[in-house]
Amino acid sequence: MNEQTHIIIPSCDAYSDAWSPFFQLLFRYWPGCPYPIHLVSTNETYEDPRVHNISLTEDLGWASNLRRVIEDLGCKSIVYMQEDYFLQSPMNTTRLESVIQYGRQIGAGYIRLAGAPNPDLPHDNPFGLGEISRGADYRCSLQAAWWNAETLLKLLVDGETGWDMELRGSGRSSAMSEPFLATYVGSPLIDYYADTGILKGKWLPGALRFCRREGIDVDTSRRGTHAELPLLMKRLRKSPPITAARSLFKRRRPAA
Repeated sequence: MNEQTHIIIPSCDAYSDAWSPFFQLLFRYWPGCPYPIHLVSTNETYEDPRVHNISLTEDLGWASNLRRVIEDLGCKSIVYMQEDYFLQSPMNTTRLESVIQYGRQIGAGYIRLAGAPNPDLPHDNPFGLGEISRGADYRCSLQAAWWNAETLLKLLVDGETGWDMELRGSGRSSAMSEPFLATYVGSPLIDYYADTGILKGKWLPGALRFCRREGIDVDTSRRGTHAELPLLMKRLRKSPPITAARSLFKRRRPAA
């Protein structure tokens, strides 16, 4: 089996408009990436010699496609990334490689490299990682993560989507003995722009502004862009002060 870590970006033709900003920012902030990079899609390709395109002419669904790619590559571990999350600061390859080596040494199954939620248990290590408890929500979050390939293959269920994996796969992982670790939100190993680029099939305005600041043109002709005001109102409704005020009002409201 191939000992080298491989980066896998499972995607599809429908999201090919995200590839240009994704890879421009990946190579800008990680020019010395030492790992083979594989973009998985159906027919379309991204033309860059640093990217290995894997075209699956038959789309079997997220889990089956990923299983097929991992088995064909024969790799022992992967870094899983998504095409609509964009790097915003330089990568520390030395730190990442040290964390990967540590994960291999202790037999870890998964190390979340970016995103939330935070790990909920302490873990004694020199890298600032915490442990994700069994039964924790999103234990198998599909944010950027290092995976032991054998662990990931055990968790994949043919026919499942990525959403299924995050929910059902997290439950299945509780039966595994391998440690599941994670960075904390304030100190990620892969530093993404705060929001995803695409939500429910439309570009997020903040991600487009971020790309403009980075001098990157984004093709917005293939999908719509969310209106700013509804997004702001939704975030405001979910903000801690509003949530607390709503809870207090409910407690004080007299019974009918």
